[in-house]
Amino acid sequence: MNQIVYYKFLSIILFFSFLSPLEAKLLKPSENGEEKEILLVKSKRRLYYPVKKEGLVFNLEGPLRLEFISRLPVLKNKKNSYSFSYRILIDEEDTVNVKHKYKVQKSIESVQHPKHNYTYSGNYFINLKKGQHKIQIISDQKQKYPTLIRLVTKEFENLGNKRKILSPMIHKNAVSLLTGDKKVDYYECSSAIPLQIEVNGKKTLKIMSRLEFSQSMGQEESYRIRVREGLKVVGTYYFNTERSSASQILKKPTLVPGKWRSCEIPVKKGKHSYSIEVADKGKVVLARFILY
Repeated sequence: MNQIVYYKFLSIILFFSFLSPLEAKLLKPSENGEEKEILLVKSKRRLYYPVKKEGLVFNLEGPLRLEFISRLPVLKNKKNSYSFSYRILIDEEDTVNVKHKYKVQKSIESVQHPKHNYTYSGNYFINLKKGQHKIQIISDQKQKYPTLIRLVTKEFENLGNKRKILSPMIHKNAVSLLTGDKKVDYYECSSAIPLQIEVNGKKTLKIMSRLEFSQSMGQEESYRIRVREGLKVVGTYYFNTERSSASQILKKPTLVPGKWRSCEIPVKKGKHSYSIEVADKGKVVLARFILY
């Protein structure tokens, strides 16, 4: 995302930190959505739209949180890792360049194209403020096969005083991030040192995370967060992020935080204890926990 676009959306992101997304809904393109592809993901049918030369157009009314879920089709028995990209044009003013690189997820099948494999999904998030918006998804003409897109949206409700910030059960010193004039505390998490969170339901646990970028890492990286309750894996969440140009880690000048990503855990009634760990060895993630 170019610098101008990032700062414009930063103000929207801060506003949405006091809001909670409701149920997700798959969006259908307003224009150029006639061609579809159905993928079988964990035995569930998932509808995707190929991004062709004419692009995809969505006319939406905010406030909304958009999740762009993308995959690249490839021929079977080829190499295991692929780069793919597309552009998002917002209200015909701001352009976001989205780039991903993922391995092939061989468990995915296509109803229309049984000879194809598909990559793991690349996920990108944008928050839209109140009002009418036009979102255009534009293809990368250099790719042999078009990127497949699944656009999911969530409306928001005001959390008011329902939010509660949680700290890990075993005391750890917080790591402070500075964004503008606002200081926010996070906790370091890795594969070797997971975090333990105790929750009373029935509620929703939101995990906000930022990857710590070292000097040897690139501009964009992926990471996975695994959540367990006892021996049961509640979920493994895949994120792709890039270095933040608007935030800094206080007292750690050699490290740069990634742009934040989030996932949500529905908490059933009663007392629960969750373990949060990074599934990628050697990577450190900053985590923050919000219960509502």
